[in-house]
Amino acid sequence: MDRGVHSPREIEYKAFAKVTRALKLSADDTASNIGKRAKALHDNRQLWTILATDLAGVGNKLSETLRADLLSLAAYSISQSSRAIKDPALLPGLIEINTNMMRGLGTKQ
Repeated sequence: MDRGVHSPREIEYKAFAKVTRALKLSADDTASNIGKRAKALHDNRQLWTILATDLAGVGNKLSETLRADLLSLAAYSISQSSRAIKDPALLPGLIEINTNMMRGLGTKQ
């Protein structure tokens, strides 16, 4: 187990990677998979809610424009996650959003 110190970006990247992997594994639209899908979507909503809370915080150092864009994306992802439990066709869009977030978090600053 890696016990090193991680930057906030690395922690966020790992959180998105874990949730995105779960979303991919739950994408099969079968009745037996609904429990996995519900858990993955719950975790996705939770991740985006935590991110939105941080973005709205006074101490957030991102630009106002970027924060607004990410808050809008968070609201969309949370909403789509709620809808995707009954409509698995929405999963690829959520996976793409998370993958793009991982790309952004993985770039050096």
